[in-house]
Amino acid sequence: MGSLNDKLSGFEVGTNDYMVKPFDFMELLVRIRSLLKYCREVTDKIDSLNVSDLELDLNEKIARRSGKNIELTAREFRLLEYLMQNKGKVVSKVEIAEHVWDINFDTQTNFVEVYINYVRNKIDKGYSNKLIHTVVGMGYMLKQK
Repeated sequence: MGSLNDKLSGFEVGTNDYMVKPFDFMELLVRIRSLLKYCREVTDKIDSLNVSDLELDLNEKIARRSGKNIELTAREFRLLEYLMQNKGKVVSKVEIAEHVWDINFDTQTNFVEVYINYVRNKIDKGYSNKLIHTVVGMGYMLKQK
């Protein structure tokens, strides 16, 4: 898969980069860093996330629902940000633990459920339109009804 036609075919179907085996590991790392830098630049341009009447201001680190400020701890903010970045998608407890806490998931603890409950109480309590949903046996999803 190292011919010019193979490479061109890969780019035509949407590939961002192409390396032929065998490859130098240092070149792979440089290419990964370059792609991550691009992803960060694109992500840094996003100032806020919105789902229904919930807004998350990423610059000021403020959550608002129906224009009303909601106080969140730093960890709750990161959890809500992750859910909003994945709105409409079921995210597992393992994914949440890895992305919000940067740790491997320990199935003997319930800290994800505890923090989901904290955020749910602050975001959904008092509103008829609940945004944080449990998908039994799979994880959690943030979406409009």
